[in-house]
Amino acid sequence: MKLWQKIYFFSLLLLIFTLNIAGVILIQKFHNDVLEKEIEKCLAEQKFVSSEFRINSLALQKNYYLDSSPDINMSISALMSEYNNLINHEIGQHGDIEILDTQNKILYSDVKFPVSDEKQELQNLSLGKTNYIIRTLDGKQYLYVGSLINVYNIPIKIHYAKDISSIYTEKMSHYALFMKLDILICSLFAVFMFFVSRLITKPINTLIESTQKISLGQYSERVSIKSKDEFNVLSNHFNLMAQTIEDKINDLEISNIEKETFINNLTHELKTPLTSIIGYANLIRTSKYNEELFFESANYIYKEGKRLEKMAFKMMDLIYAKTQEFKLIPEKIMPIIYEVEKSLSAKFRDKNINLIIEGEDCILDVDKDLIKMELCNLVENAIKASDNDSKIYLKVSVLQDKTYISIVDFGFGMAKEHLDKIWQPFYVVDKARCRKNNGAGIGLSICKKIAEVHNADIKISSELGKGTEVNLIFRNSISTIH
Repeated sequence: MKLWQKIYFFSLLLLIFTLNIAGVILIQKFHNDVLEKEIEKCLAEQKFVSSEFRINSLALQKNYYLDSSPDINMSISALMSEYNNLINHEIGQHGDIEILDTQNKILYSDVKFPVSDEKQELQNLSLGKTNYIIRTLDGKQYLYVGSLINVYNIPIKIHYAKDISSIYTEKMSHYALFMKLDILICSLFAVFMFFVSRLITKPINTLIESTQKISLGQYSERVSIKSKDEFNVLSNHFNLMAQTIEDKINDLEISNIEKETFINNLTHELKTPLTSIIGYANLIRTSKYNEELFFESANYIYKEGKRLEKMAFKMMDLIYAKTQEFKLIPEKIMPIIYEVEKSLSAKFRDKNINLIIEGEDCILDVDKDLIKMELCNLVENAIKASDNDSKIYLKVSVLQDKTYISIVDFGFGMAKEHLDKIWQPFYVVDKARCRKNNGAGIGLSICKKIAEVHNADIKISSELGKGTEVNLIFRNSISTIH
């Protein structure tokens, strides 16, 4: 059962239970009060009858009988006639009187309704004592009152009876009216609570929908509940939780991407030194023994192997570490450029490309291995984009406290729509040429990261069919060397 249904049925049942209990108690209380007043009225009337009998009997004895013994039956008739003259004969206002002797023999009676043979109210009577009982006969309720008085020193019983069924009829009419009102009120309340319970639980349904969307991977889902109650607090906390989950998921995704990027970048960066190692190894394998050539080739293979080892650690640091964790030290830039030229010499020879290095040497705060990696990437891209027997310029210039390292080629170039996308990992402009050159489209994304490590900018301008110029702009130039 849903929460709104629980609220709805619980509220409805609570109202029905409370309303009916309260109605029954109130009606019964009102009935008891009315009945109690009627009993007091009847007792007072019966007492009045007894008092009148005593008073009238004394008066009759004094006026008519003096010291002689009176006739009890005649006296009772005279007394009742006198009493009837005193009371109001309006229907229902007064009860009926029955007079009996001590043996319960009826001496006088004007009772017009059924009388039960069981007369507990007339048993164990004594002077000054009054008994009463409510008895149901033929579907009606009657009040019977009994008392004992002396008339001419003769004990007689006065039996008073009155029809009080109107009080019980009124009680049943109150119950009938209450049932109608009860059904009306409960019906209206049921309709009202149906909408109220749905309205109260609407924020919960909103939260459920949001949690379902989040469980399906829509981590950007947020809840908007406009209220000033606990649901607003709950929605705010839910949104904070959702934001935390989204951040954690994003961190995990970034971590996975970084791991994949690291592997791809490492694979990409291994190609350049491996090309050199393979080239020198092949030179040793195919050349006649020459101690100087063999030593130079073995030495270069060793250096490139060590560089591979350092590069792996640098690439890991580049992917996982923050910028401030790299230690930048002053380095001359020209020696690094010449190392790049030497590392790519085999590729220059393959396409008969001439690398022209221009500019003055200067000192920059750099990580030597990372800068060499970046320059190798940029120059290698220029080689791939250039035709055979062409030129590539690598220039160093200092302008207004900024150092520019430019790589210019006159190769295929790129259309303007590609310039904003080339920094994305695995994005390639010409997929066919990329596969031909064993490219993966991640070199420039590495270069951008390395530039960020050095607090440098990297900008590319290119024109399709005319060539490309890449500028590395450093803000930490120390000095030029003359």
